[in-house]
Amino acid sequence: MDGAISELAKPARHHLRLERLAAKALAAEDYASAFKHADRRCRIDPPAPAHCFVLRAEAAWRLGQRDTALADLARALAIAPHDIGANRRLLAWADDDGRRQAARELLASDTGHASLRSAMAILRDGGETCWAALSIYDSEIVGWVAWSGDAELEARLTTADGSLTSLLEADPFHPLATGRIQATAVRLRRPNAASAQTLTLRLDGRIFRTYRLPPIASRPVLARPSDPPVARQDRGIPTVIVPVYGDADATIACLDSLCRARAMGTQRGAGSPFQILVVDDGSPEPALKAHLQALAALQEISLLVNSTNQGFIGAVNRALAKTQEGDVVLLNADTVVPPGFVERLAATAYSAPDIGTVTPLSNNGEFFSFPRPDTPNPMPDEQEIGARDKAAEQANAAAAVDMPSGIGFCLYIKRSVLDRIGLLSENFQRGYLEDVDFCLRARAAGFRNVCAPSVYVGHHGSLSFQMSKRALVLRNFDILDRRFPSYRDECRAIEAADPLQPVRAAMEAALPARERSPALLVAGRGALRPIAEARARHLINSGEHAVFLSPQQARLSFRLEAADGDVPQSLLLRFDSPTAIAEAEGEIARLRPTRIEAIDPAIPPALTDIARRLGVALDRWITTADVPVLQAHPAERLLAPTQAALRYAQRRASEGQRPRRDEPQGRITQLNGWSVHPLALVDAVPERPRALVIIPTGPTSQAWQAVRTVAHHIRMSTNPVPIVVAGETLDDRRLMSFPNVFVTGPVAIEELPELLAPHNPGWILTDFEAPLFGHPLIEAARLAPRPVAYRNWAGEALEARAGDLALPGTDDDEALAAAVTRWIATS
Repeated sequence: MDGAISELAKPARHHLRLERLAAKALAAEDYASAFKHADRRCRIDPPAPAHCFVLRAEAAWRLGQRDTALADLARALAIAPHDIGANRRLLAWADDDGRRQAARELLASDTGHASLRSAMAILRDGGETCWAALSIYDSEIVGWVAWSGDAELEARLTTADGSLTSLLEADPFHPLATGRIQATAVRLRRPNAASAQTLTLRLDGRIFRTYRLPPIASRPVLARPSDPPVARQDRGIPTVIVPVYGDADATIACLDSLCRARAMGTQRGAGSPFQILVVDDGSPEPALKAHLQALAALQEISLLVNSTNQGFIGAVNRALAKTQEGDVVLLNADTVVPPGFVERLAATAYSAPDIGTVTPLSNNGEFFSFPRPDTPNPMPDEQEIGARDKAAEQANAAAAVDMPSGIGFCLYIKRSVLDRIGLLSENFQRGYLEDVDFCLRARAAGFRNVCAPSVYVGHHGSLSFQMSKRALVLRNFDILDRRFPSYRDECRAIEAADPLQPVRAAMEAALPARERSPALLVAGRGALRPIAEARARHLINSGEHAVFLSPQQARLSFRLEAADGDVPQSLLLRFDSPTAIAEAEGEIARLRPTRIEAIDPAIPPALTDIARRLGVALDRWITTADVPVLQAHPAERLLAPTQAALRYAQRRASEGQRPRRDEPQGRITQLNGWSVHPLALVDAVPERPRALVIIPTGPTSQAWQAVRTVAHHIRMSTNPVPIVVAGETLDDRRLMSFPNVFVTGPVAIEELPELLAPHNPGWILTDFEAPLFGHPLIEAARLAPRPVAYRNWAGEALEARAGDLALPGTDDDEALAAAVTRWIATS
């Protein structure tokens, strides 16, 4: 083991060494070593590929950590949904739902006959009777089909010129054929086609699988940049196109909101503001089909019906071909729209002749999400959607923000764009990224893609495809990368720049004040942030609301961030000028905070003045060595999150340091009702070497130097026990040059119990860097069911547990290391 750890200290290809060591340890059935090597690999850069999580899952499963193993398989499949190793293990280890999911993925990607037969058996037990795996090429379609029973199997290829039908006969010698399953190989010729084709597989006349086949060797129309965009004078009435397949409740809610929006627009002006064209894309829900037919009979909508499911692209392209005039809006059937949304999207579209597509804000719209960008925020109710839309219209009227592309949940497209670049590309599968491709083609042709921040649309998101979404996105991204290789880099730049932050902030400022009055937490950076987050969780669990005041890069600039993910998220408060301070005071007054809690002792003086003017209580937390100084103000007090913090502050007071001697001691108060749960550790295994677990608060220089000194002393002692650093340091590999030191990499507190179990922790060293009170990791480690060593910042006023080592806070690293080495040798 010493040699393996020393090898990890070599600078070259450290991540590959970890993977090899984990694989070797698994082969040798040393599952504890396999776990810790695979675990570290999953935590460090470069980002771990799927097989690394499969390695860690295998080790965790062998160690009896079932939940950890299944979680790692989920991580692997999020990276690579078709990973065969992950899906084979999921098939063997998971419950029924997980096994069925894995079975479907294996049928699509695995080539092992035993694995495929196992997958079909699981799905057959769930009621399925036929399966297929086909690969689509320009000239042919190849693969296999299997089914139970003696039914007749038919394959029908539909083209623009007609259809070709083939009867597929069972092959008793096919490797997938069994006594209960028939199977046959498939090889079908594809005729040349400039348009999409459809392949349907029928069993006894019943369709069980439909494939939308892209045109052969199709190429997208990219650009004619020499022709500048021209705004058409005769705009016509826009058409809202809604492809429909399933989820009757969401679809009906969408169409209801559309009809109301159109009716209100008709009342406001002459004529209808837009038409509604719905495509029933082979919906399997009779109630939904009947509802669509009823709306069409009432002339509320125009309806196109596909006899078989053509997918999002096929449904939209059929509707676009039907709509020869006017602009269009592509709208997902899981959205809820506000009144006037089409008119305002159109106003933005025609605010400049070169604008081609327009996307509104939404709760679930990737770049366009509100209140948190690039996050699927919860779907609001219809009343809240209306309130947000009104705030957007009020705050951002006539605004247009350039973006790389639009998003198809609600995409306004000018007719001039459709005339220039044509329909959606048929090369993308089932409704992911074809909207991005369309917008990038429009941009290449000279059009701009913009956000209309004056419009807000509710969007459920992913109701149709659920678990298969990731696989489809990855496949379609490969196509997009080939066409627009710089797009991903541009997305990362947009995420960093966040050009929609000002319009989100303006919208938040225009929203009505919330009924809930929050506690305002001045969060701080670095090790102070976890303390603020722990406090927010405590408040939320107690039924309160919490908003962070988070420091930004600019001096005296803070962002308001609701701890529960609701608004506010984008408002910036500055305390660097009288005007900015007055604006910040207005926003804080609108929040109506119950109190301000300064987790970070370094708060702007202007915030103290604002609290006093508003009559808001101000609690200054004792979190670091710098105990805040209170003025003689009844609404201010010092708040100690722990007994150690209280004793530390009292000791400082008795020594004549901060807080001042004449300050009332009653204003130093310990926080009530905030319980800290001990770090849960499994019992140590007596026959295995016990390890010293060092838990730093972060990658600080103090922590690195202290760990290095402790490692040196223990290595030179008569009892050189293994050392595990649970976390990240400034230089992991240099520490691992000690043959008895292993560094896990970044770790969250909830991961520690299972992460540490293979290391067999016998002692813990924590809270050794600088005074830090209330940090959830330190407090949990201090109460762990193991002997714990720490620097006792509170002095003798706080008694240590039996077996613990409470070192004076004045000890240097050498004294600390020597004391810890003696403590381990004698305990």
